[in-house]
Amino acid sequence: MRRTAVKIRYLWWQSCYDGLLHAFPMVVGAPLSHRHYRAKCTHAAPPDVTDPAPGTPRCELCVMMTSQAPT
Repeated sequence: MRRTAVKIRYLWWQSCYDGLLHAFPMVVGAPLSHRHYRAKCTHAAPPDVTDPAPGTPRCELCVMMTSQAPT
């Protein structure tokens, strides 16, 4: 059986609870269809969050778990 790699990208959404950006894993090409999504750090958020302001800090745990340095 041949395995194919699933490409995961991370959407950085701002939490209304702590104001930080959290990394939410999404399969490339998959529609956003859930009521809530779970971040890498297990933080949960609904998909209807607004775009964050420039310079919004990222969750340090999510950054470490995804190895994606803040931009």
